[in-house]
Amino acid sequence: MNNYHLGILFLCLITTSLAGQTLSINQIQIERLEGATPYTNLDVNQSDEQFQFLIVTDRTGGHRPGVFEDAIQKVNLLQPEFVLSVGDLIEGYTEDTSILSEEWKEFNSFIDDLEMPFFYVPGNHDLTNKVMEDIYVQQFGRTYYHFIYKNVLFLCLNSEDQLRGAGRGTISRDQFEYIESVLDTTADVRHTLVFMHQPLWIQDDPKYWPQVEELLAERRHTVFAGHYHHYVKRARNNGKYIMLATTGGGSRLRGAQFGEFDHVAWVTMTEEEPIIANLFLEGIWNEDVSTEESENHIASMLGSQLIQIEPIFQSDSIFSEGDFQIKLSNDLDIPLQIEISEGFGWDVWLTLDSHTVALAPNSVELVQAHLATRRGHDHLAKFRPTPLKFMIQSELEGFGQISIPVEYQIMPHLKEYLHASTTTVHVDGKLDDWSEMRGNWQTLTDNKVEYSITYDDTNLYIATKVIDDTLVIDTSQSLHRQDCIGLSLAFDPVQDASRAPIMANLIRATPSTPESPGLTVCRHPIDDARIVCRGDSDGYVLEVGIPLSEIRKAQGGDWNHLRLNWYIDDLDNPEDWQDIERSWWNESWGSESEVLGSGFFFRSTN
Repeated sequence: MNNYHLGILFLCLITTSLAGQTLSINQIQIERLEGATPYTNLDVNQSDEQFQFLIVTDRTGGHRPGVFEDAIQKVNLLQPEFVLSVGDLIEGYTEDTSILSEEWKEFNSFIDDLEMPFFYVPGNHDLTNKVMEDIYVQQFGRTYYHFIYKNVLFLCLNSEDQLRGAGRGTISRDQFEYIESVLDTTADVRHTLVFMHQPLWIQDDPKYWPQVEELLAERRHTVFAGHYHHYVKRARNNGKYIMLATTGGGSRLRGAQFGEFDHVAWVTMTEEEPIIANLFLEGIWNEDVSTEESENHIASMLGSQLIQIEPIFQSDSIFSEGDFQIKLSNDLDIPLQIEISEGFGWDVWLTLDSHTVALAPNSVELVQAHLATRRGHDHLAKFRPTPLKFMIQSELEGFGQISIPVEYQIMPHLKEYLHASTTTVHVDGKLDDWSEMRGNWQTLTDNKVEYSITYDDTNLYIATKVIDDTLVIDTSQSLHRQDCIGLSLAFDPVQDASRAPIMANLIRATPSTPESPGLTVCRHPIDDARIVCRGDSDGYVLEVGIPLSEIRKAQGGDWNHLRLNWYIDDLDNPEDWQDIERSWWNESWGSESEVLGSGFFFRSTN
C-alpha cells in the first residue's frame, strides 16, 4: 500500500472516531487515544465568559519619542480583543488650537495602526482648559461613558471634569449622578472595571469620588489609573486598585522594584476575576511586580537618610589628596546589608577602608574614604567626578530580597564664598544696582549666562543675565515650549542638600516682554519671595529676593550656606518646539550624573 492510500485510511479512521460526537468550534478535534497520549488533557482554557483586552498608560508628561509607537506595534502582535487607555495621550497644556490639532492628529495616527478597537480616556494633559475640553468632546463625543462586554461593565471616567490639573482630579456631581445611574442599572454584571487617569483614592478633595467608592464596594470591581508614572497595586474597598506606570511618558526607568518601567497591561477576564499580566516592552511580569508593601519598604529605605556623605570643600584651588567620611544610618527595624564599590576615576584614586557593612536595625556605621590625585596634584577645575556605588539589600516577607542600587558622583570642590552687598539691591529685573556679575557659563546653544549672588541684613539676592538674541515667548503655551529659565534652591544642612535635596525649591520663569506678560511658576513657593523676569535688548534677566528667615529656619539658627543650580531652555523657532534645548549649569539634581556637593556657596566670615 503506498503513502497516498495510507493517508486516506488514516483520515477515515479519524473521521470514524469523531463520528457521532457533537463538537463546538472551541473544542480540540483530535483522535481519541487509549493509554498514553501526547497531551495532558483536552479541557481547553476557554469559555464563553473569558476574554482578553489590553491597557496602554501614560504616553506624555515628558514623553520619550518612539516608545508609544513601538508599543502599538507590539499590541498588534498580541492581538487583544480591544484596547483601553488611562489618559495623557498628548502633551497639551495650551489653548492654541493649531498645536492641539497637530498633537491629536499625531496621536490618532498611531491609533490608526491598531487592528482592534481603542477606547479613549482623558488625562490632565488631554483636558487642561475649556478649549482643550471642547476639542476633546468635538472629536470623541463625551469625556465619560460605559459599555458592557460579556456581562462585564467597563466604566470609563473623567478625572479632569473640573479642569483642576495634576494632583487635583475630581468627580463632579454630574458625573457622579451618571455613575450612580449606570451602577444602579447594571447590578447583575459579574465584574466592574473602572478606568480613569488620576488615582483619586490618594488625592485630596476629589469631590464625589468617595461616594463612587461607596457604590463600588458593594460589587466585585477593579480600578485602573495612571498619572504618577510608577506602578503600585493596592487592595482597598473590596477590590484591586492599580496605578499603572508608563507607555512612553517621562520616567527614570529604575525597574520593577521601583514600579518604573514602560509596559502595557494584558488583562484576561475569567469567569471569576481579571488576571493581569504586566508586559514590559522588554519582558512580562505579573500584577505583583510592585506592591504597596514593596513601595513603602523601598521608600522607607531611601527616605531614611541611609547614606550621608559630606562633600570635600577646600579654599585652595590645587588639590592633591583628602579624606571624607561615609555615614550609614539604619533607623529601620530590619537589618540591611550594604555593599560599597569604587568606580574608576580619570583624575583621582578613590579608596575605602571597608566594602561590606552589615547594618543592624537602628544602628550607625562609619566608613572612611580617601581621594588622591593620579598626577600628584592638579587644579580643581580640571577634575571629573568619580563614581561611588552602593548596593542596599534587605528581605521583605512575602516578596524576597530587594536590592537597591545607589550611585554618588564624587569630586572635591573649590569653596565659593558669598559677600554682603555694598549697595541697595532692588528686585526689578534690572542690573544697574549690581556692581558686577561674579560668574558665567555657556549653554549648549548660543546663550551665555552670567550670575551674581549677594545678601544684606534681611534678604538673599540672586541675579541671572541670559544673553539670547532670539526670544520665543508665548505664555498661552506650556513653559516647555518657549524660552525659560529654571532656578533650583536648597537651604538644608550641607549633608541633606548635597545630593537630590528633598525640599528643593524650583523657580521657573519666562521673561516679560512688551508682547507678553511672562509667567512664573514655583514649586514649594517661598513666603515673601520676590521674583522678576524681564526681557531686555539682548536677552533677559531673572532677579530673585529671598528672606533670610527662610534660610535660617532650614539651618536651625543662623545661616552659612545655600546650594543652587540653573537650567536654560532655549528655543529659536516656535515651529520646532520639540527641538528645544535644555542646558544645566551643573548636572540636574536627582539625575544619575548629579555631582555630590555641586553648586554650594558659603557665607563669608570676613
